[in-house]
Amino acid sequence: YLILPILTLDGIIAYDIIEGSVMSERFMQFLQEHLPLTNLYPSPHSVLVLDNCHIHHSEEV
Repeated sequence: YLILPILTLDGIIAYDIIEGSVMSERFMQFLQEHLPLTNLYPSPHSVLVLDNCHIHHSEEV
């Protein structure tokens, strides 16, 4: 299992728990579903932090 979370200083905005691995398409689906819950910079909930995972490097992301 793995978790795709959207976290803030105030807590969890959204998350998805997935059995198995996540490919770029599934990650993009998660972003498209949940990024509307965030804001434009410099508003609260406006910074997206990604690690060096290969799915974060697709052209769509």
